[in-house]
Amino acid sequence: MPDSEFERIAENDVPSKSRDLLRKIVELADDAIIVTDEDQRIVLFNQGAERVFGYTGQEVLGQSLDILLPPKAVQVHRRHMREFAESPVSGRSMGERQLVFGVRRNGVEFPAEASISKVGSPGSLLFTVILRDVSERMEAVKKIRASLREKEALLREIHHRVKNNLQIVASLLALEARGASDELTRKMFEESQNRIHSMSLLHETLYRSNDLSQIAFPEYIRELTAHLFRSYGVLHDRIRLRLDLDDLGLHIDSAVPCGLIVNELASNALKHAFPDGRQGEVRIELRRLESGLVELVVADDGIGMSGDIAQAKSLGLRLVRTLAEQLSAKLEFSSPPGTAVKLTFPLPD
Repeated sequence: MPDSEFERIAENDVPSKSRDLLRKIVELADDAIIVTDEDQRIVLFNQGAERVFGYTGQEVLGQSLDILLPPKAVQVHRRHMREFAESPVSGRSMGERQLVFGVRRNGVEFPAEASISKVGSPGSLLFTVILRDVSERMEAVKKIRASLREKEALLREIHHRVKNNLQIVASLLALEARGASDELTRKMFEESQNRIHSMSLLHETLYRSNDLSQIAFPEYIRELTAHLFRSYGVLHDRIRLRLDLDDLGLHIDSAVPCGLIVNELASNALKHAFPDGRQGEVRIELRRLESGLVELVVADDGIGMSGDIAQAKSLGLRLVRTLAEQLSAKLEFSSPPGTAVKLTFPLPD
């Protein structure tokens, strides 16, 4: 005589050899496999289920499935089972919108992934639940998230402190500039102050970012150029600023040299391209090319530069060439009319 409703159906519908093989597969599966009848009485409880729930098969066969559920979930589970029994689908994942919970023999609840299927016809349906205990995985995820939050807090604190220290250096340079005895020395201090500000602004942008691995570079360029216009006392109705910026994030290793390059080139345009109150335009473009490279252009329609701009010896342009090497960038100059500098560089992996 069969020991359960499940075995009765299997005995009628499955050849003996296949039935024995099926029984072994079910019994030896790592996941908990539980079969119930339409009244939610347990008719099969494999070894995986015994390990997960702590009951033996003999203890639960014929019992209501309710003993494996947290009390708060019983009514919800029964409603879902009625709806599933009446639905045309033969299988689905359980807890698609939230975790499924079981309860062990010792009363401890645990999270699980589960799927359910049905076979038979109304009046003789069998429901099969395949359930996997994900307690260890959820605990590992919880620890990883906690560790990640700690690291993010530490990184934000580091960036905040770096930004503050850079602002202190910029303030010291401003004091030195005010005390400089000649105009050339004062301008040197002010240019150095702007360079420090460009780095400080990068850390400020990163500090505000939701992703500490990327700097929203268009946002950074907008803030940097606004600062430069204020620093040099340039009115927007005399020198227009045109920005054409793709939504692009840069890692800080690329963002620092790239930001300093924008600072140098934009500063040069504001200082030298429009003498004697001339009007004009400064243009900055940032785009991701189909090749995967990034193209940065800083240009103006001012008076241009005489001589070979690529060989210019000024500190600013020497700095641009050095920073371009750090980016592994191709550097192109053109002048006159106006001045345009284009960098093409790869994004780091």
